[in-house]
Amino acid sequence: MKQIMLNKWLDPEPQRRRDAGFTLVELLIAVAMFTVISGAAFSLLAQHQPIFNQQQNLAEVNIALRNAVAQMELDVANAGANYYSSVNIPNYPVGVVITNNVQASGDCRSGTPLVYSTNCFDQMAIITADINTLPTTPSNSTGACASTKSASTSTAYLAPTGSPTTGYGAGAGGLAAATAAAANYKYNSGTNPDQLLFVKNDGSLYTTAKLAAATATATIGTNYFVKVTFGGTDTTTPGLNTAANDPYGMSTHDNSLLTDSFCSTNVDYVLRIVPITYKVDLTTPSNPTLLRTVAGQTQTISQQTLATQIIGFKIGASLFNNVNDTDTTTYGFDASSYNNGSSVPYNFTLVRSVMVSLIGRTNPNPGPNYVFQNSFDGGNYEIQGVSVVINPRNMSMTD
Repeated sequence: MKQIMLNKWLDPEPQRRRDAGFTLVELLIAVAMFTVISGAAFSLLAQHQPIFNQQQNLAEVNIALRNAVAQMELDVANAGANYYSSVNIPNYPVGVVITNNVQASGDCRSGTPLVYSTNCFDQMAIITADINTLPTTPSNSTGACASTKSASTSTAYLAPTGSPTTGYGAGAGGLAAATAAAANYKYNSGTNPDQLLFVKNDGSLYTTAKLAAATATATIGTNYFVKVTFGGTDTTTPGLNTAANDPYGMSTHDNSLLTDSFCSTNVDYVLRIVPITYKVDLTTPSNPTLLRTVAGQTQTISQQTLATQIIGFKIGASLFNNVNDTDTTTYGFDASSYNNGSSVPYNFTLVRSVMVSLIGRTNPNPGPNYVFQNSFDGGNYEIQGVSVVINPRNMSMTD
């Protein structure tokens, strides 16, 4: 008995059987189970991958819209800046210019996926004066009032605001001062001509002009001045401009605040402006792009893409109400029909608050497996929208 037990203890076969691993049947069962579980996992992944991409794209749209609106809030809040730099203008010139594209009938969208036309979008120009260019006072070649009224081009002779009636003095010193001013004032026609804002000394009337030639030094009597040549305003309506002479739309519509006569003896002013514009670019119709364009202080234009796939950009304005001296809460989205108790079309000096509505979409997905259609326009993409109200802090609420 002892020998049998000893032999059983020393027999290595049971140990070898324990170390032999899976049998073929066990391996086949394991492979089958792994296949079923892996298939289910990959199936769930395939189902959720489009949802993940969809949410990522929607988050990208959301971030782009928020960043664009944040930039607009900063710019609009500073509209009208630097007009008061060394100049006492009691009434404020224009700060925000709004170009509303109103769809008369039908739909501004067409095609599949939908393509948006220019009538779907507004445009905004934020007007500020160049802080590095001091205001000057204008006169004509005889020292009388300068006129911006001309069928082609006009000229004005500019003097420093400190001595509007004497120009830059006589003799070589006056010539040197005027020559330096012609260079240092940065008035330039160039590739991107400067835009000048002519303002009455009390801020009541204004017009604007775009330079048509480089500045030069000129004389009136024995005094030296800086001569500027610019596109003339309309010969029949005082101060009215064509879009070519006023690309920012400050004076392209008669608003009862325009004039074409400005005098150094009244200490009227000429300011160099550096506007910022917001508009939707349709160079690629399937991808409307929101652009921010800045007129630089050295005659340069910088352009920034704020957001792509923009399908809505509308701008409304609330006006100063001179009827009961209270601010109105009604926002007009058509500048041609502005009303603050009386008809004041295109009177942008009354703008006291701006409402911006911006809508963006994810990239259209025409794939046969993408069946989502949004409830806004039925397109095969998702949309995000944001609306903000901005108060230009330089515009008085009680004047």
